[in-house]
Amino acid sequence: MGLPSETVIRAIDTAVGAGGELVELRARIHRARLGIPEPREEASSTDRRQMLGAGAFTMLSTLAADTSRKIAHADPDPLTLVDIDDDIDRIAAIYATTPHTVLLPQVERRWVQVDTALKGRSSLAVHHRLSLAAGRLSYFASRLAFNLGDFTTARHLAVLAGQYAEQTQDAVLLASVAGMHSGIAYYRNRYDVAVSVFGEYPPDPPYLQARNAAYRARAHGRLGNAPAARAELALMHRSLIDNPPRPGDLPLGEAAAGMFTASTLASIGEGQEAEPWARRSVAAHEAAGPRANREEWGHALLTLATSLISRQRPEPEEAARIGVQVLDVVDGHPTHTVTQRAGEMLGMLTDHRGLPAVVDFHERLATAPRPALTA
Repeated sequence: MGLPSETVIRAIDTAVGAGGELVELRARIHRARLGIPEPREEASSTDRRQMLGAGAFTMLSTLAADTSRKIAHADPDPLTLVDIDDDIDRIAAIYATTPHTVLLPQVERRWVQVDTALKGRSSLAVHHRLSLAAGRLSYFASRLAFNLGDFTTARHLAVLAGQYAEQTQDAVLLASVAGMHSGIAYYRNRYDVAVSVFGEYPPDPPYLQARNAAYRARAHGRLGNAPAARAELALMHRSLIDNPPRPGDLPLGEAAAGMFTASTLASIGEGQEAEPWARRSVAAHEAAGPRANREEWGHALLTLATSLISRQRPEPEEAARIGVQVLDVVDGHPTHTVTQRAGEMLGMLTDHRGLPAVVDFHERLATAPRPALTA
């Protein structure tokens, strides 16, 4: 174990009023380690070893006391910790109904505050509390980056959130991170990873069992695995809950379940079966009014529009009108996945591009705001 520098010991000696004793003790220990004789040899070697041992423990005691005081004074005050927790709960409550560009600076500010606090000394209890806060804020930041189209940043933040989740063993945060990685893989067309990633995490807690089953169902649908997709949809419907949001991903209720059911059924070629589910989801989102999740409402409308185009007797004009409605729903809440799917839906209307409703949808989509992290 190396000795503290003479400068450090001198500062401690001055602070505790040791009158130079700590400096002298350091010098004696230093000479003994180097085999340098003491200036006076009257004391026996046994006495000298005892004296040096006592001096070392005196120094360690002083340093320990100094470290203890630093830890005691480094903890954020209790009100600051309460404010951080309350702010995270507030973000969880308003996440689905607040524009991403409004939330982003709020999440970033708190994230920086907590990250700075974690880099200093703190008690174990406070460190655990800050680590949980950092994990939750990292998850929200990942979700925002994902919705704003920056999948690389979203993945980096999800990895960090996962590290904090492992440290704190928070079940909801762990399941939320698993869902985040699944979503990133899904929209990168890596559908096998969107399913398999859940095997790296503990079983889903009841709060997120339905939502993560929905994520797996849609990925199985894209893989063409109809039995697995239907099995996950069945699990999703059995696990629906209507709880208030908690820090992490959102619980899954009837409105979102209809959207996931419709999109999954459509992906396995069951468009006729999918359409009623899409209509049911749209109606549930409309009934929710200001409380509706704008992103999932937009996806529900797009799923309905797609089913109208895929009919044996397509209804392109009605689909285009629904496309315009999507842009109205997410106006002020632009989300990358909704914008991307709206573009894909417009591509399905290529054979009907001369229809007035399709022209209107094309023009509206071309001028619609695009989500961006710099917004």
